[in-house]
Amino acid sequence: MLWTAGKTLAGHGKFMFHGKTMLAHRMAWFFEHGEILSRDQLLLHSCNVPSCVEVSHLRIGTHAENMADRVAAGNYAATRGMSCSFARFTDEEVARMREMIAEGMKQREIAALFECSQSYISAIARGKIRAHPTSEPSPAILAQREREARASANRQRIDEIISVVHPDDEIVGEEWRPTPFEGYMVSSLGRVRGRTMIILKLFIREGDYAIVHCGNRNPQAVHILVCEAWHGPRPAPGMHAAHRNGDSMDNSPENLRWATPLENIGQDRLRHGTVLRGADANGAKLTQEQVNAIRAQLPGTRGIIARLAREYGVVHGTIRAIRDNLTWRELNP
Repeated sequence: MLWTAGKTLAGHGKFMFHGKTMLAHRMAWFFEHGEILSRDQLLLHSCNVPSCVEVSHLRIGTHAENMADRVAAGNYAATRGMSCSFARFTDEEVARMREMIAEGMKQREIAALFECSQSYISAIARGKIRAHPTSEPSPAILAQREREARASANRQRIDEIISVVHPDDEIVGEEWRPTPFEGYMVSSLGRVRGRTMIILKLFIREGDYAIVHCGNRNPQAVHILVCEAWHGPRPAPGMHAAHRNGDSMDNSPENLRWATPLENIGQDRLRHGTVLRGADANGAKLTQEQVNAIRAQLPGTRGIIARLAREYGVVHGTIRAIRDNLTWRELNP
């Protein structure tokens, strides 16, 4: 017997009673057995269907039993250690933390050394977390390593340019034009001069774009300065200074143009392969095969959204976005 009215995000039936939200399966248990359950007493579904209110499918259990049921049914991703998407530290770093704890080092000193909270170190000391080593790093660690590698490569490129041409040297064919900031000039080679005529140091920000500081607390993207100087002000709010060849460090005027977000992200970046799509996107919970199977069942009959969300372990909005072609859509490069 399935509850067909209102439901929680987890899929349990719910209704309002005297201004309070009541869970349908717990009320079904009360009407059948006359027993009011405490907060610590959970009702577990033997059928693994959250919206089910059939009393014969329910039993009282603990949180640990509930999690074990979810893992057995494949409805819960039991990731540990570095395989957890939120993991910050490798197994080697955690092992070093435990060594420091065993050596008698104070937890607050260990936390300061690893730039984490003391409560995190305390949980490691008590074996509450990271008790089981893993072999694969989490997506967060892999993404961090990739960002660091890109930043290192960009810094190396800047150093190579400086090693050939002194920052303040004049370069044959280099053209300088004013920026919107008084006293600051930008060149056709993507260099920027300050009020004292000294070439400003470049920094790499997230997305691998070069920035300079045109005054105190005034970071500016070099590619935008070049695009404004050679192609005029931004034609409309929200438009991007797009790189034609996809190289974010190539800030020559001929490589830049004003483009809409769709042209820059939906077309250029897809063509350059610098935007992740589908199963390759960060945080993707579905595969292309699963999306194809979902799309084949849409629009479907009433209740299809909720059923597919339960079946594939995602929220209703994910199914609606696939149905409305907002995500996992096919774009022509």
